[in-house]
Amino acid sequence: MEEDKLIVRIISKEGEIIRLSEEGEKILNSCLSDLKEAILTLHTIQIKGKIISGLGEGRIFLSMEYYKTQISKLLGFEPYPGTLNVVIYDRQSIENRLMLESSPPLLVPEYKYKDRVLGAVKLYPASVNSLKPAAVVIPQRTTHPKSVVEIISPYYLREKLNLKDGDEIVIEAYV
Repeated sequence: MEEDKLIVRIISKEGEIIRLSEEGEKILNSCLSDLKEAILTLHTIQIKGKIISGLGEGRIFLSMEYYKTQISKLLGFEPYPGTLNVVIYDRQSIENRLMLESSPPLLVPEYKYKDRVLGAVKLYPASVNSLKPAAVVIPQRTTHPKSVVEIISPYYLREKLNLKDGDEIVIEAYV
């Protein structure tokens, strides 16, 4: 770094002082600016898929007061009691789904209720065909494979977006 004139070395009787040169400060400030932008900027992860019918389990869980309250606190809306199930069929969207799951979520923690444990749920704010608000829901316990994602919204999405099984949609999750 000294050879690149990024630091200045001062040697005295008291010891050695090393500090950034003017050029070193410029480079450091540029790096800090880039890091700040990367950290503070929301990134969009796009997932494409086709609508499929579910088993109705989403309706059961989203009707539970615990999940309704937690989701409302975290996302700012009370979810419609049911999820929109989407099967992902192209490689890029599957990779994007895996990338989404590795991103920091909003988290509904696990909760002990009577004689059962309600599993934790990861939430990612999203849009569906540009409609907001919505969220990708990834339950800790699920019967779905990684190729299926569940979406929640305050709306009955099938009706609001005029969707039926087999229709293609675009989900944009914000991380």
